[in-house]
Amino acid sequence: MKLPSDLPANASAAQKRHWEKRIDEISKKELILEENMKTLFSIIWGQVSDTLKHRIQALDDFKRMNSEGDSLALLAALRNHTFNFQSQKDQAQALHEAVRRFYLISQGKTDSCQAYMDRYENGLQVIKHIGGELPVYKSLVDADLKAKGLDRDTATAAEIEKSERGCRRETIGHGLYPRV
Repeated sequence: MKLPSDLPANASAAQKRHWEKRIDEISKKELILEENMKTLFSIIWGQVSDTLKHRIQALDDFKRMNSEGDSLALLAALRNHTFNFQSQKDQAQALHEAVRRFYLISQGKTDSCQAYMDRYENGLQVIKHIGGELPVYKSLVDADLKAKGLDRDTATAAEIEKSERGCRRETIGHGLYPRV
């Protein structure tokens, strides 16, 4: 949390009291946050399977993570083990499978928008974790730029990037989902 800036030397008594109260409030919030993070660590750790617990405990950083109750580090370690594609023989095969699973994501009739978006974001994270990214087809980008009266020579880098993002969404059907 950001501390308020120091008071000027000629600050009134009311300003000093107000500043001190803000500092006390920030300190209390930080203590509550620390306790909540430790509680979160315990809750998460209690939900982890024994097999995965042994794998996480074997990490070099686990002692620090456990003693500090670092729930963010625990979540990162769990994600790394969950996304661990190295157990498969070939990175190219793992990437192909992740992209294939991503393209098969769809929103069922009874799925909420949030459930669909969670699967969508998770699929993207898996692909990025493996070291891949979704393709952007040059012909689609060129057509989009042409519709805007631009080409790759006259467009700025930001305009090209914006067009690529739009084409990536169209390619994967993101414009069709989520249903409301």
